[in-house]
Amino acid sequence: MQPHLMYWILGSFAALMSAFTWAVGSILFRKLGDEVSPLGMNLGKTILGILYIGAVLLLTGISPIGSREFLLLGASGLLGIALGDTLFFRALIYLGPRLTVLLGTAGPVVTVLLAVIFLKERPSLQAWIGIILVLTGITWILWKHSPKARTQSNYLPGIKYLLLSIACTSIGIIFAKIGVSSTSALQALFIRFLGGAVGLAVFGCASRKLTTWLLPFRNLRLLKFIAFTVLVVVFGGFWLFLLSLKYIDASIATILNSTEPLFILPLAAFVLKEKISLSEITGAIVAVGGVVLIFIG
Repeated sequence: MQPHLMYWILGSFAALMSAFTWAVGSILFRKLGDEVSPLGMNLGKTILGILYIGAVLLLTGISPIGSREFLLLGASGLLGIALGDTLFFRALIYLGPRLTVLLGTAGPVVTVLLAVIFLKERPSLQAWIGIILVLTGITWILWKHSPKARTQSNYLPGIKYLLLSIACTSIGIIFAKIGVSSTSALQALFIRFLGGAVGLAVFGCASRKLTTWLLPFRNLRLLKFIAFTVLVVVFGGFWLFLLSLKYIDASIATILNSTEPLFILPLAAFVLKEKISLSEITGAIVAVGGVVLIFIG
């Protein structure tokens, strides 16, 4: 097998496994309920992630990295983890879960367009058809599977926050793609988390809510569960996605990583005892067909 093909398969598999891990993480995070605020969970996730990754890097060693790549990865964490997630949570307040998740499917589209414009990526015709099928299937699943949105009197602020969130996340992925090319995915992830943690800490101090965010972590039972959940998503969701960015195009990695709902459906059925409708199965088949076309392309 040619090395290029081997790396492409590795990167594609990593993107899909990242989506699967995020599906598992979503189930675990859902069990936390209202015990931790979203921003508190985000900050706790980055702090624990830094500790986990730092411990591994102490064992494996740290390689030199250029200042340009370091700044790009740090900015990627600041934009994607700190700003992107925070703005997404803000949009959730105004739009409700259903509309936020549905409109959020525009995120991969923006990332693909940015990758084509700035990274000069050129997916094949089959890959383009696959991308369209994946996004169509995922949108259909989310449309049927998401809970009903609450009635909102003013959607404009929510749309604004969501568009800003999509822009921050997509730009963060492009920065990460450039930065990870000259270092290991694990070291790149550490720098991303460092940038995210700094951004969230500054925001928490400025809003005087940092202590409130971290207060629930004093509960030992809760801390153990969160520590396990973060361990899963850090080395599964985050690390595998960066690994996929290292070996395949950012456009393809993003689309394959957006297949999380395909894995959530069976997990929700077995773990949460939720029923899967025929329309959701149809959407899943369409999305899987798109994934196959991407591999063929």
